[in-house]
Amino acid sequence: MVNFRENSLFTGLSENQIDSIKEHFKSYECKAGDIIIEEHSIGDSMFLLLEGEITIDKSLVPLFEQMTVNPEDKKIINVKEDSLSYFGEMSMFDPNFKRSASIIAKIDAKVAFLSKDDFDKIISKYPEIGIAILKNIGLKLSHLLDRSNVELSKLITAFTMSLKL
Repeated sequence: MVNFRENSLFTGLSENQIDSIKEHFKSYECKAGDIIIEEHSIGDSMFLLLEGEITIDKSLVPLFEQMTVNPEDKKIINVKEDSLSYFGEMSMFDPNFKRSASIIAKIDAKVAFLSKDDFDKIISKYPEIGIAILKNIGLKLSHLLDRSNVELSKLITAFTMSLKL
């Protein structure tokens, strides 16, 4: 089991600071195959992976109207507990945000979740902790955006090259 304190969400926070907000996180156990987050659903909480392994399933998007995409056509990423992961964080900022992927327990897992209401309580009661967490989320999102830009550039290059053939 990964130590709660080791999660990258808490980078820059002291043990005392983490202990002061830990009560706001609720943990629960998932069985293999349990859906933790369903793609396109609206959520109001984020999750920390404490034990086990999850998959991130992202449905493929049809390129044109007549194209059909089978439900089993997905981009799948496996995530283990030692990756110090958290997910679902974007729902903390927009109450109408639809989940961008499904999160499914690959094996029995333990997760902790933080609701938007509890996150708001942390920010109100401990603004310095809230700022640190927001910075860590911002850093993660900027890394994901950068990686997405690189992947998009590769796809555009491959598509352009295929048109020249």
